[in-house]
Amino acid sequence: MNHNRDILGSFFNRLLPIFPPRTEAFLKNLTGEGLKSLNFRYIFTVDGMTTISHIIEDVVTNNPALTDLHVSFQYYSRFANQQERYTKIANNAKGLWVYGADDAPLPPLPRMVAIDTTNTPLEHYWFVIAYGPGISAALLAEEITPENRLPGEPRMYEGFYTFETDTAYQLIMLMHQMFPEQVPQPIAPEKIE
Repeated sequence: MNHNRDILGSFFNRLLPIFPPRTEAFLKNLTGEGLKSLNFRYIFTVDGMTTISHIIEDVVTNNPALTDLHVSFQYYSRFANQQERYTKIANNAKGLWVYGADDAPLPPLPRMVAIDTTNTPLEHYWFVIAYGPGISAALLAEEITPENRLPGEPRMYEGFYTFETDTAYQLIMLMHQMFPEQVPQPIAPEKIE
């Protein structure tokens, strides 16, 4: 597959307008349970993205051996700050796929597959996708490039969050199409439940 073709970006741009917009302040009033019934788009800082990521990751940790987790750190070097958390996630996930540009070594973790996205469009996306029986959630966001931010503005992301099973399935199917040797074809939603 030609990794320079941004099929994830095409999917992202097609879906983004469907979701109602929210701001980061919206997260302060939500619990993990509240997020399970919402779909929305947003522009968030790293802190906001981390909040939603942790909610999805906690679902995986709290449902051992049921859920696959696909997560992009954009760069492997960003994994180090989350290593303790991801050791626990790896021990509870059915499978864990970590995506990022190979700029630092990753620790060996159980059931983890590292996918190098160096020099591909995926370097620009932060995503966390949980998919398993009765569990699905997807966070997909594109980093707003520095030239499109105000001077001194922190890293920002525009994206969407959804609990819709079909969207999580489609995202993992895209990962399978881009990395067929490393990402197995996901089980269709009608067969997973």
